[in-house]
Amino acid sequence: MDLPDIDLMSRLDAEFRATSGLTDRRFYKIFYSAIAPAPLLVLGFNPGGEVDGTDLNASSSFYENWEHDYVDFRRHGKQYSLAGPAYDTLVQVLQTTSEDAIRRVPATNVIFRRSRHAAALNLTARAAAHESAPVLAQILRAVDPAAILLLGSTAFRAFVGEHCESGSLVVNAEPPEILGANGRHDACLFRSAHAQVPALGRDVPLLMVGHPSTYARREVWREVVASLRAELLRLGVSPWPGTVVGSALSSMAHAGDRRTPSREPAPPSRPEVPAAVRRLPPADALTTPSQRRQSQVEPLRAVLSLLGLALEDPDAAYPGRGKVIRLAGGRRVYINAGHADVKAPAHEIAAWDAEGLGNTRPDSALYLRIMLDSEGTPRRPS
Repeated sequence: MDLPDIDLMSRLDAEFRATSGLTDRRFYKIFYSAIAPAPLLVLGFNPGGEVDGTDLNASSSFYENWEHDYVDFRRHGKQYSLAGPAYDTLVQVLQTTSEDAIRRVPATNVIFRRSRHAAALNLTARAAAHESAPVLAQILRAVDPAAILLLGSTAFRAFVGEHCESGSLVVNAEPPEILGANGRHDACLFRSAHAQVPALGRDVPLLMVGHPSTYARREVWREVVASLRAELLRLGVSPWPGTVVGSALSSMAHAGDRRTPSREPAPPSRPEVPAAVRRLPPADALTTPSQRRQSQVEPLRAVLSLLGLALEDPDAAYPGRGKVIRLAGGRRVYINAGHADVKAPAHEIAAWDAEGLGNTRPDSALYLRIMLDSEGTPRRPS
């Protein structure tokens, strides 16, 4: 079993203190877990909590006894609103009944500077991410993950902006993004992508979910969990190596916080991706593909007419709601119940938005949201 590198964690803590000028842990937090090689690394945006010293912290030093915030504070409710939903999500997507397995999932943030909430940072997000980048790059190399899970779109944008090669990000068309209500605009609750990460010297799968503390109790989270589990299965990360696969419900009911993992078979640091795996279908699949051609689908035709776009293959079968439909010029469109999302270059999205044809999605400048009425006719933004 790979052991946490306590000396490295101590050095990284000292390095961040020296470069940031933050020498009091009331104002920063690096580790949510031990740091050791693992197939998955979890990254949030920045540590929350109070800067008066009353915030929770699973270890006063460097998690040398396998302390883990998600495990140790999962029953603290609103006092630590992330821990419980994050723990429950991980046991489901990693298909494990073992609390010890979750202790071996490294977790930290893109930004180490603490604030009560993201908007209260005393630096810009870009500056704060840059401040933490040298230390996070070393954590990336120490964990050497097969995939990175980012909690929230702000964490995703901050990581891509600071740790990915410019222009290398590719958002996968399949599985499709999952959207959920978030005030006036929908939020992206699941995204599968990949990008070149210079710290690791390779292309890395990047999986993003909405922040569990906000969205995990919503019905749509079942679909998020199913899509995330399927991607982790495809990548060979799930089931978590060296643990027992079983019902997530039994894991959620598991009692007691053990500080030291039991002796289990040593997990490999990089599992091989299976040659062929069966993807789990998303919960509550939106619709079944029909025999209609894409050119026969009225809501799709109306959206294309509105924007002056054309299908790449008009005779191709319509794949169903929420599935990618390829357009001429490398563009994409997704038809959903009540709206359509069009993916195109940012300058085209901005121009359509300015013309009042739709709204730029707040989570990505590459997507235009067009609302549809009950008959599938586009509705202009009010």
